[in-house]
Amino acid sequence: MTRVRQIGSVARPAVGPLDRRGMTIIELMVVLIVLALLMTLVIAPSIGAMVARHRVQGVQAELLGDLQLARSEQARRNGDAVPVAVSFSSDANITCYTIHTGASPCDCTLAAGTACNAVPGAQEIKTMQFARSVGVTVAATSASGPKIVFSPPQGLVAPTDMLIDVQSTTSGQLRTSINATGVPSVCSPDGSVPGVRTC
Repeated sequence: MTRVRQIGSVARPAVGPLDRRGMTIIELMVVLIVLALLMTLVIAPSIGAMVARHRVQGVQAELLGDLQLARSEQARRNGDAVPVAVSFSSDANITCYTIHTGASPCDCTLAAGTACNAVPGAQEIKTMQFARSVGVTVAATSASGPKIVFSPPQGLVAPTDMLIDVQSTTSGQLRTSINATGVPSVCSPDGSVPGVRTC
């Protein structure tokens, strides 16, 4: 039974607590879908860039650890006249580097464990390969080629003009340079990695 209340000369039904109407489930779903689309358009690109920067930082951390490994391998072999080197390379599918003994470069594009098979007297210590499909590349440049040599007996580094870039195809670039004593220095050429100085 509907109650009627007289307002002026027009009679209107009284609205009680059970007569109030809210949003229908369809209206609520439409609102949620629109909000989800807006969130995707606004947040997804920044999350993708953050993931790319974290991948670059992870590869950079691995590289710094491996440069320290090469330096400590040379120190461990102090009486040995054979240098320890890090050779960088790439092909259409991967970028890579190999830590090895000897001054001649090993081919890191080959399977791990076989990178130094074609180099007489060289011993592979470690090979790292990064698939280009992941979106992170490692590239080394120097006037004397993409190879760092830690020479006996002090483990001094040559060349000293080596620049190693770790970069993402979308966001994030870090550059490592190494001084003559083998100490690395890291900067971000494009300033895309927070907390790292720009170079």
